[in-house]
Amino acid sequence: MKIAVSFFLLLFTTFSYAGCGVSNGSVSNLPTGQECNSGLQVNRNAMTHCTDESAVQYAKQFYRDHYGFFSEQNPRMADQLYTADFKEAITNHAECVGDNGICNLHFDPWLNAQDGYADGEIDYSVQKLDEETLSVDLNYQFRVHSTLPARPQTVSLLLKRAKSEQCWKLDDMLLPDRTSMKAMMKNDYEHFYYYKKTSLSWNLLSSNFESSNIEVVRANKIVAKYVLNCDLSEALNPDPEQLDGEMNKIGLVVTPSKPKGFVITSCRVGAHSKQLAVYDLESDRQDPVWEKTGSYFGEWSVNHNYDLVLSYDEPCDEKKCEAPFVQRDLIWGASSD
Repeated sequence: MKIAVSFFLLLFTTFSYAGCGVSNGSVSNLPTGQECNSGLQVNRNAMTHCTDESAVQYAKQFYRDHYGFFSEQNPRMADQLYTADFKEAITNHAECVGDNGICNLHFDPWLNAQDGYADGEIDYSVQKLDEETLSVDLNYQFRVHSTLPARPQTVSLLLKRAKSEQCWKLDDMLLPDRTSMKAMMKNDYEHFYYYKKTSLSWNLLSSNFESSNIEVVRANKIVAKYVLNCDLSEALNPDPEQLDGEMNKIGLVVTPSKPKGFVITSCRVGAHSKQLAVYDLESDRQDPVWEKTGSYFGEWSVNHNYDLVLSYDEPCDEKKCEAPFVQRDLIWGASSD
């Protein structure tokens, strides 16, 4: 049975609980294609018992009708299917994916792979985790291609008891490597949130020819204060007669790897040099976590991978140089910290 994957598409199938009867024996070995006999439907009042059999039936129907999870355009469906916590994680993740695909759930979590399929029938089994939570395990044979051998895998749906006709709501999904899908999506969105949604600002408290006293603010809350060896008053009121590369500058940069952000300054040192200094807002340190003086310039930027790039020049010490100075570009995290 090959599964065509299309993630976060809007599924218009109405989730209705069929309430199929299951024998009192093992709830495993239920084929994924098994259909409910309308004559076996259970009265909805009986669903208040929230039995293991009802959890398996919920998992089977979810797998069949909601394989691609849900689109945030259908919140009513989400309220029926998910706990509030898992709905929030999926909604945020859909927003994150929509922003140029920053988040990393670009694979089929049912298979923990980008390609392949579940071959044959799926066996369902139930584990009780606590009084309100069950794990319904889907055990199957994963095959990348029909010519390659299959291997056994298990994905688990964590179901919470719910005061609803369906009796259960999905609270998380454990991938075959036992990674929590909810935790992964929350971690992705936290980085995305800081990078795209939370703005930083800075205020100049005082300054003189040699130093500046600043505070850094996020969401109207002061998160750090620094005394910097640089007059940043000109960063607020730049002199139109002064070249951009000669001015003292300050920047607030946030990247996915550093969601709380950096303070970066580029300040004149001596006659013509520029000194780059990086302050980490995750740290309590008042001094720079990295600094470098360029012969003539020191700048920063963010590349297409959302990495912080620190650039400066220095005398060329190679035997054959096209120019007396060469530019160095360091990606933060690769060699700078």
